[in-house]
Amino acid sequence: MRRLTLLLLTLALVVPAASYAGRWAAGDGSLVVSNADGVITVQVKGVIFGHFDHGSLTVLDFKAEGNGLPTVSSAKQKLSGAKLNVVYSGSDVRFLFPDGKYTLRFEGSGIDLSAVGKGTVQFAAKSPLDDGTVALNGARAVPMSAIGSVATFGGTTAVTATTTTEKTTNTTEKPVNATLTTSSSNVSGTGNGAKP
Repeated sequence: MRRLTLLLLTLALVVPAASYAGRWAAGDGSLVVSNADGVITVQVKGVIFGHFDHGSLTVLDFKAEGNGLPTVSSAKQKLSGAKLNVVYSGSDVRFLFPDGKYTLRFEGSGIDLSAVGKGTVQFAAKSPLDDGTVALNGARAVPMSAIGSVATFGGTTAVTATTTTEKTTNTTEKPVNATLTTSSSNVSGTGNGAKP
């Protein structure tokens, strides 16, 4: 009887987790930011959660999918700006925004966040010397300054917003896609019109 009870309990825990995991679309990626200081804006279709030591979280856009509701703890809430954006501020703040489409701006110190889905992230570090780390699509974590100011996660590649120019024979300058990194290996290349 104990074995049957244990089996039923195990199934009760595994089945909901498996059905939740099955909702992720092909091509979903990941974003992990650790110990960042400054301003980080994340636009994501998926799930985002984390913590910051001190600062604020501004909800610029929000559209939940499903029954889950966002949860923010240890923060004061106010409305700000012409669009009456919700701003959470405080110390030791934890947050969870379940399946949906979000644009969130974090300003503060000790920002740790994780996202699963597809989206972009913008960085404005407080100091280039100790700006935290970022990992895209399961790759190794690197300093935020190494990524650039904008990066994309999800899909088949992680593309950083770094461009260079090259001179052609007719002395005009044209932009070149400078860095393309796939999620399965670190492959970089340059060239005109390179597509992720």
